[in-house]
Amino acid sequence: MGNDTGWLRGRWHRASSGRRVATVFAALLVATAVVTTLGVGTQPVYPEWSEGDQLLGDLRIAPEGELWSTDLAAIHGTPLPEGCRGMRPVGEIGGDAVIVSSATAYDGCDGSVALLARVDPATGEARWVVDLASRLGESGLYMNMFRDDEGPLATVVGQSAPSSRAVRVDLDSGAVLADVIGADDEAGPAQQMSGIASGRMLVALQPRDRVSDDGLDLEYSDGETTPYRLVDVDDPDTAIWSGDVGTSDTPLLLGSYLVVESTDGPVVIDAASGDQHPVPGGAATIENAGVSGDLLVATVTTRAGEREAMALDRSGALVWSTPLELTETVTVTDDCIVLDQAPATLECLSADDGASRWKRVLDLDDDYAARVDAYQQVVGGGTIVVNAGSAEAGAADLEGQNPTTLLGLSPATGETTFSAEVPALSYLAGLARTVGFSNAYVGQDFSQTMVTAFDLSDGRRLWQQRSPSRGTLDFWAGALVAVDADGVAHGLRTQADVVPPTADAATSPLG
Repeated sequence: MGNDTGWLRGRWHRASSGRRVATVFAALLVATAVVTTLGVGTQPVYPEWSEGDQLLGDLRIAPEGELWSTDLAAIHGTPLPEGCRGMRPVGEIGGDAVIVSSATAYDGCDGSVALLARVDPATGEARWVVDLASRLGESGLYMNMFRDDEGPLATVVGQSAPSSRAVRVDLDSGAVLADVIGADDEAGPAQQMSGIASGRMLVALQPRDRVSDDGLDLEYSDGETTPYRLVDVDDPDTAIWSGDVGTSDTPLLLGSYLVVESTDGPVVIDAASGDQHPVPGGAATIENAGVSGDLLVATVTTRAGEREAMALDRSGALVWSTPLELTETVTVTDDCIVLDQAPATLECLSADDGASRWKRVLDLDDDYAARVDAYQQVVGGGTIVVNAGSAEAGAADLEGQNPTTLLGLSPATGETTFSAEVPALSYLAGLARTVGFSNAYVGQDFSQTMVTAFDLSDGRRLWQQRSPSRGTLDFWAGALVAVDADGVAHGLRTQADVVPPTADAATSPLG
């Protein structure tokens, strides 16, 4: 290199002024070509998102400091008791986060605590706070929220052994509108919420004599059945459907469908009208099911002992079916019906006709297995999320031992859209244009959470942050918020980083 430079430098000194200009011009052309070529070749390639994908902010830089802090444990007047000051997000509306109180890690909580709040994640301001303890009782410690498909109304459900309580809430104002499941009548059955979807709730009515002496368990005898009621959450006194189901069976409420086992075989019930249709094809039992668009996709065992995946419409008519291997499992995602054959074979079927779209065998280590987690699909983004983890993984594996691999697969082709190694037992928490976020419960007692941000082009770790001790770190309507053990929420200062757009001519290194 030194001789080449000297030759050029020497030639420069000997050249005429005209030749010098020509040499400079030629050198600029070469340099431009090199930079352009290298720029395209090394430009990162990211997944292509559609307008409807629910993406987070592109937080490529680690959070630094805090924007705000709010003492949520004391925001409603009387401070919450120690051990009951956890706060976690359960949904969002209008850019605000809806949060509920919970036990702090595994400390336990002895009080009847049930705070529900709507919080502006940019400022920490609480739009409203409501204490549901008088409506939910002890069930309020384990709250969840289910928004209506449209509008600002939601059903807030509290679960405890052996009963559930549920109320309707207006998320615009925080007004509590009505009970869906009120306090149990001690002389009557224990009411348990068994499922909720599209404004319908399935309620199990457990006979009081099944409740154990300590009130924590239910005790069954062979051959017993449990009465169920399907109700509209805004008219819980009127049953859309009711019937008895064997104690060894679990009805499934999925979108517009209710799937129930009967002595004559499984039945599909229209959750809006209560109309019943037997599952066709000689089905004996239904293992599991999911909804894809207007179709119910079920895994069934036939009376001949064969396993099948089948799709039914709302009239109960068979749309398509396909045989399954003994160990194959079925996961319904927005874009694929995924057949998973342990440890690493995935096949995508079209929901419309059951035709195979692609099949792929992942390259995994011996003790690893891949699974498609249907719950991870709700983070948004047109990709199939696959979690590949080790059977040897434990909560203490934070320094690279037994890492989990998170994969994104194209629903159209099965090609990898992103791949990243994250700490053991992590799950996908969200996706942004160029960044993926995983979350994990860490520590020997799982008393902390940890967020890891990774680049969607090459999988490298961008940053990692733990929650406060015995606290949580979560996205609240897209904002990163830490909550400490005292119930104080801290909105973290974050900023997006700009990266080059996807190169049209580039090829994904993970393809």
